[in-house]
Amino acid sequence: MNAHPTPRPPGLRRTWLFAPGNNSEAHAIALQSGADAIVADLEEMTSPQDRPRARERIVALLREAARAGTFGSVRINKLEHDGHADLEGIMPGAPRAIFLPHAESTAQLASLDDALAIIERKLGIPAGSTEVVPVIESAKGLVNLGALLQVGARIKCCMLAVEDLAANLGARRTPGGIELLYARNRFLIECIAAGCVPIDLPCTYRSAQVLGQDLDLCTQLGFASKSVVFAEHVPAIHRALTPSAEDVRAAHALIHAHAAQQANPPDAGSAWIDSPERNNAQRLIARDALLRAFDDSRNA
Repeated sequence: MNAHPTPRPPGLRRTWLFAPGNNSEAHAIALQSGADAIVADLEEMTSPQDRPRARERIVALLREAARAGTFGSVRINKLEHDGHADLEGIMPGAPRAIFLPHAESTAQLASLDDALAIIERKLGIPAGSTEVVPVIESAKGLVNLGALLQVGARIKCCMLAVEDLAANLGARRTPGGIELLYARNRFLIECIAAGCVPIDLPCTYRSAQVLGQDLDLCTQLGFASKSVVFAEHVPAIHRALTPSAEDVRAAHALIHAHAAQQANPPDAGSAWIDSPERNNAQRLIARDALLRAFDDSRNA
């Protein structure tokens, strides 16, 4: 394996694990979690007085992530707050992506694009190589999402937040999450229409049972990428978003059975395989092929 393995491309990043910017122990846990991507947080998880020291620690984290082949990224503060200082402090670590919280206007994203271009040029980082991930945390951001995703080529993924979004909507949070179902649906549709990878909101309930229910809905809606706030959630999310060998065998068997059924329709009342089941099986097989091809290329 290479000293710096290739990190996963946008469509194959299943988990984005958030870690407090100033907590070295949390950084170590994140690196050992198996998450596809790590998001060091300088916003909600880091107090203003801790940010200067946190930026130094994040640079070290980003370099460790690069060595491990993990996609290292950072959530900065809004540019009108501490965002510019955040960028100056963490860009020497060459983060793969910058998360912009409370994204609501194209002007915010254009300003971040400009700031990154200047710093990339100054530090010798390839122009345009730092991705931007808008974080949607309000009704305004969600309604404007289609325009936001057209701002520039840096935007390959977008994230839906949860608690700030619920507060903005005035929604009463419940483990079932029905209060945010429309937001998740609309967010996914807007992202897919724009050719952008939608990152589902994190499960902020620690319960394994609630996580399981949330993942069932997540995959039913069509998400293949999810943000994470508890490191212990990573394995369960990977299981949900990665076809198992048994899943793939069952999918192939179902497709063969469906083809046989089409060639020789069974009698009425016999077992019948409907087209939605076949389509689900085809998507699962295609997803498995993409994941396996990436793993094979990285291990070559």
